[in-house]
Amino acid sequence: MRLVLLLACLSLALPLSAAELLLVNGRIWTGDPDLREASAIAIRDGRIVAVGDEATAAAALPAGTTPIDLGGRRVVPGINDAHVHLGAPPMATFLSLPAPDPGSAEVEAALAAEARDGDGWIMGDIGAAVWNDPAWHQARLDTLQPDRPVMLQVFTGHGTLLNTAAQRALGIDPAVEVPGGWYGSAEGGFDGRLYEYAQWRNLSLAPPQPDARETKSIQLYVDATLRWGTTSLQAMTWIRPERFVELWRASGAPTRLRLVRLPLPGSFDEPVVADALARHPPGAPRVTIAGTKWIIDGTPVEQAAPLAVPYPDTGATGRLNFDRARIEALLREALAREDQLLLHVSGDVAAATVMDAMAAIAAPAQWRARRLRFEHGDGLTPALMARAVQFGIVVVQNPSHLAMPGDHPFTALVRERRFSPLSDVLEAGLPLALGSDGPPNPWLNMMFALAPTTRPDQALTREQVLRAYTAGSAFAEFAEQEKGRLAPGLLADLAVLSQDVLDPALPLEALPATQSVLTVVDGEIAWRDPAF
Repeated sequence: MRLVLLLACLSLALPLSAAELLLVNGRIWTGDPDLREASAIAIRDGRIVAVGDEATAAAALPAGTTPIDLGGRRVVPGINDAHVHLGAPPMATFLSLPAPDPGSAEVEAALAAEARDGDGWIMGDIGAAVWNDPAWHQARLDTLQPDRPVMLQVFTGHGTLLNTAAQRALGIDPAVEVPGGWYGSAEGGFDGRLYEYAQWRNLSLAPPQPDARETKSIQLYVDATLRWGTTSLQAMTWIRPERFVELWRASGAPTRLRLVRLPLPGSFDEPVVADALARHPPGAPRVTIAGTKWIIDGTPVEQAAPLAVPYPDTGATGRLNFDRARIEALLREALAREDQLLLHVSGDVAAATVMDAMAAIAAPAQWRARRLRFEHGDGLTPALMARAVQFGIVVVQNPSHLAMPGDHPFTALVRERRFSPLSDVLEAGLPLALGSDGPPNPWLNMMFALAPTTRPDQALTREQVLRAYTAGSAFAEFAEQEKGRLAPGLLADLAVLSQDVLDPALPLEALPATQSVLTVVDGEIAWRDPAF
């Protein structure tokens, strides 16, 4: 909710077309091993035509091209956020609760403070303290709010607790099975908990948000991220792909979009691809439809991710959303379509099971060509990473997930079992990409990756973060020959920054304030600070 209020203060930046751009007097980090640093760059018709000194760049463009003086500012390839969830927040009253893990008394007080006879939904984010407490159930919510629909969601997005009014409003029948999901029970009855696909499938069937609201949400998000220098988004959304493409077109967003399909089947008899979208939809030149995401398990926060050794405080072991046979079927289906698979894999059991299924289906060389992705990959222990290297698995990690408080139970578990790898991913030889899956500010996420409180031993260097956020994310979407570096022939996507994020003298705590004063997408100025 705080993010929504922040974005509401911003307006969409409009791209300014230019056949040529000449940028000079910069400190350009190219990401290109053949020429690491440069001072000038020339752009024509959406592509980089020269990188080097001012004379080299100017010679590649028509005489008289007016240069833009960058004033010695740091220039980087456009940020490619490899893991984004887009969609307007529901219209509801949101409880003000401390993050990430409000206590039982705080949640109860917040619910009791809301008017019982008020209008509309009541929603709030909870953590493990409430979710894993059997004393929190539907009947308790009904006592606090008997008439208004209440939805409490685990901040990970992997669990929802409903009161009876909310269950009724969504038309949920716990007797109807949902592939990949299940319902909580207590004393033989439904306790109000929706797990995994039971949550997402049922919520997707609710009345959709108005088009105008969704379009405005896209505009605000894109505008904010352009101002940080993000030029590509790899998005997963519960909105039907056909509708989302139309919303994106209507938004006028200049950012590149890779839209990943996120199936929510009512049965396994339904086709995975239910749309007729082309890989490059007409009228949307910067949109690509590619990849299919399946969520194989939950997370250790709500103890839904299956672990080889039970959780220490409860003895729970978690469970897979799909059994081994079904995982094999999902893998075979994607191979048959020659589509990249993006698998949410959080626990060590999920990682091992997926790789066992991969080994049973195809040789490692075939998998390396497909670049199967582990989104998060928290359960990739050193032994499992060695297996992942054989299959060429791409790890997409989210720095904000490594910023949990030091005294949180999740942190203790992660440290004890060497979960949530970051620098270990690179040391093992696995491709690493970065995505937000939370706060979209890449420079805040850089700070998290440089000083991960959850795993201090997994810190990256500044260049490693920037490379993972650019070339790494491009590799994760088979686009490394098109973007992710500033080199002749590649797409002209870049950001001119307000401060030098690569300067070790810049304090870590100053990184989140970094802005882009000039963001270029496809050779067009998509955002320019009026003061620049």
